[in-house]
Amino acid sequence: MFKNAVDDSTLRRIINDFQKRARENFRKVAVLMGGESEEREISLKSGKAVSEALKKKGYNVTELIFPSSSLSSSSDFISEISKVDAVFVALHGKLGEDGTVQGLFEFTKINYTSPDSVVSSFFMDKAMTKLIQYLNHPKSFVVNKFDEIDFVFDKIKEFSFPVVVKPSFSGSSFGISVVSKIEEIKSALDRAFEYSSRAIIEDFLDGPEITVAVFQRKALGVMEILPKEDVIFSFDAKYRGSTEYIIPPRSVPEEACEYALYISQKICDDFLVDGAVRVDFKMKQGKVFFLELNTIPGMTERSLLPKIAKWRGIEFDDLVEAILGTASVKIYRR
Repeated sequence: MFKNAVDDSTLRRIINDFQKRARENFRKVAVLMGGESEEREISLKSGKAVSEALKKKGYNVTELIFPSSSLSSSSDFISEISKVDAVFVALHGKLGEDGTVQGLFEFTKINYTSPDSVVSSFFMDKAMTKLIQYLNHPKSFVVNKFDEIDFVFDKIKEFSFPVVVKPSFSGSSFGISVVSKIEEIKSALDRAFEYSSRAIIEDFLDGPEITVAVFQRKALGVMEILPKEDVIFSFDAKYRGSTEYIIPPRSVPEEACEYALYISQKICDDFLVDGAVRVDFKMKQGKVFFLELNTIPGMTERSLLPKIAKWRGIEFDDLVEAILGTASVKIYRR
């Protein structure tokens, strides 16, 4: 066991405490899923898996698929969520993961899972997270949708190819390109701008990719991700392709794993990140670089956080119930 991961007895106590809180306070639960972003398909899968787990645990579950004909207006939506004790947010991407729906829940004083609206909006924007100075960030620069292409060509001279071009405000690796020559830059930017008004161009990190699962600011473990059919952990590698998930990592030095665990907990402590989140890193020449913090990680059968939790002995249904136990109106606790 890594020294910077939570020990077994503490982890079990925390999980049990939040399961108990869920059972005592939240018998009627809405699972919010769907959305209008490119991640709708994954959100529906996450929501269905969460819903089934909570039903097995005996909760009265309402599945709220947004948008839908039954939720044709904001008043319909507020009316539905007002009938439950808590909302389990399984809404990935824009509106669900960017603080929008969390702000609505704060305004209406509805208990909800996921970090609060401030945390969510900050970590959704990859350009914003580069302001965290104590993290290792790959060399990069931000391109706005209406910047002149000559500006990009001038800045790119400071980089060696390949580079990564990605949307600043998106998830599930949508819109990401690995660019090997300058002639491909414009088309890669056009692709990124389909998902966000800003794009990031950064060094390509050719080392292992690792991710850390965190529950209530305690690191559970670290996983190595090894895509078989792509050079990055792309959307297809995440959900359709052949990817190997290795716990504990096989080709990552122990000190790198310990750093990832430590820095994940530090981020969550410093920024008041509660609930179940995932922190992603990639390496180059033995150095661990921060990629992003996922405030609403996937909860499908292929999802990474549940895999790490299971490795620590936490079954999926128990994990879901414990996450439900973290529901609250959070902004008033800041």
